[in-house]
Amino acid sequence: IGTIKNITTSPTNQAAKYNHTLLWRAQLSEQIDSYFKQPEVNSLIHALSIGDKSRFDQQDFSLFQKTGTAHLIAISGLHIGMVALVGWLLGKMLFTLYPQQRIPRPVIQVICGVVLAVLYASLAGFAVSTQRALIMLIIYAWFLLSRRSKYAWDVWSLSLLLVLILDPLNVLDAGFWLSFSAVAVLIMMFNDQSKKSPKIIDFIKMQWALLIGMLPLSLWVFSRVNLFAPLINMVMIPLMTFILVPLILMMILSLSLFGNLPNFLVTSISSMSGMFLYLLQLFDQLLHWPFEINLSHFWQLLLLSFGVLVLLLPKAIPQRSWGWVLLFLAFINPIKKPPENHFEAYFIDVGQGLAVLIKTNKHSMLYDTGAAFESGFNMADAAVLPVLQQQQIGTLDALVLSHQDNDHAGAADFLTAAISPHITWGTEPQHQPCVAGQEWQWDGVKFTILSPYNLQPYLKNNSSCVIKIESQNTSLLLTGDIESPVEYRLTQAAPNDIQADVLLVPHHGSKTSSSQSFIAHVNPVFAINSSGQYNAFGHPAPAIKARYHDLNIPIFDTQSSGLIQLLSYPELTIQQSRTLHPKIWRKKSLDKPGF
Repeated sequence: IGTIKNITTSPTNQAAKYNHTLLWRAQLSEQIDSYFKQPEVNSLIHALSIGDKSRFDQQDFSLFQKTGTAHLIAISGLHIGMVALVGWLLGKMLFTLYPQQRIPRPVIQVICGVVLAVLYASLAGFAVSTQRALIMLIIYAWFLLSRRSKYAWDVWSLSLLLVLILDPLNVLDAGFWLSFSAVAVLIMMFNDQSKKSPKIIDFIKMQWALLIGMLPLSLWVFSRVNLFAPLINMVMIPLMTFILVPLILMMILSLSLFGNLPNFLVTSISSMSGMFLYLLQLFDQLLHWPFEINLSHFWQLLLLSFGVLVLLLPKAIPQRSWGWVLLFLAFINPIKKPPENHFEAYFIDVGQGLAVLIKTNKHSMLYDTGAAFESGFNMADAAVLPVLQQQQIGTLDALVLSHQDNDHAGAADFLTAAISPHITWGTEPQHQPCVAGQEWQWDGVKFTILSPYNLQPYLKNNSSCVIKIESQNTSLLLTGDIESPVEYRLTQAAPNDIQADVLLVPHHGSKTSSSQSFIAHVNPVFAINSSGQYNAFGHPAPAIKARYHDLNIPIFDTQSSGLIQLLSYPELTIQQSRTLHPKIWRKKSLDKPGF
């Protein structure tokens, strides 16, 4: 499995040599680098000018998401609309300077607005969000030029149809649903208003309408919204739209025509970009009130959507306040806890790595966190934290890091930054030593550490923390990445202690583990493996799978099952996420030939 570490854009790039747009973007990128040395400012200018967001780090994206301003750094409807407005005004100025009768002024204005918007969109690399905004603008312009009645829903529906015709797979993109839903909310709120309100009142109403109207999708996709996002956007949108974007456009024009920037423009862009970022950080500190809830059931999404629809109905319709009742009912989602003397285990699909959540009646423990990568992408944010949130776990009683390999402990820092465990067991000096002989009980469930005996010297895989979990009627053995030498030692030193109903396949099913003697001593009913689909190591090895098969032990693997849930009550039960929630694209064979 490969990851992209860096992409270097240069005027000498082979692709750019034969593409004028790529060459233009590459030249602008180098010029921006020469004028703006401050990394944060440089990243923001790259994002707003040529649509390059690769220079933002994970903390930047987290800041935009937490403050509800991620839409401002993506070249989309707001920016395309602003550029089109500049083109509209430019067309008016051209007609004033050269008035004539052959082409009416409105036509010149529309053409100038569309041309300028297309140029700006091409500069942004025609990103998906940019394409959607541009298509909607072009359709609106077509209505104007053809002198047809411009009904908002006609423009919206025709744009939706054209976007899906150009790329039907847009329906799988969350941004598609978010962007078109946001426009639909605004149309519902402001279409056919008989009484005109002051612009500032409309702007305020727009922000709160978007907060309420986008609640279902925001919670479904992100599981959180910032309730102060409307207030933050009331400040940041004017700053972006009327100051920063026009300055960026002037910068692009100056660099493209003259190849340099006047000092006043460099100073203005730097100071306004710095102010934009400073205000975001300030708002994050002062107005960070996230509303977090996981819509784990489809009926919650339906209730929430219907409640929002009722609230957005015209004022003439009575009893709209019942929408708040529907919203309240949608948020009622009690999580069923394991009874006393029992536990639940969630083997989270973190690709080629490991993360297991253990829940008892009043406690929770996470065994490993999955990997983290140089890009900032990590399995804590991508997979583990969403599961904790879905289970309404706000803090962990214990975090166990079996050993120091990236695929087991790489995302630990990201996890602990988001959710603080009361104690961390591990193999590093700052951790509570995870060594054999320690045991404790939570709600009638027994936890026993069986290996290693000591942490010096550190033996990498063979220093993995092995834990046995025992409930009233079920036992689970968590093995980390132990290999055959440790397996042999455990079969000799603790043959009875390692017996368990469920075995976590050691080392993801590597050839160096799962010796026949070890499996026979554990004697599990089921085995569960955590591995990534198409992983570079070929885990689980065919020989290891055959070994379990010969002993009549079924193996459940996260690469084919997704999230695997183990319940110890009322009897031992295994549930597979991809079996409970089947998708047509995951089927290896279709029922009907030629379908």
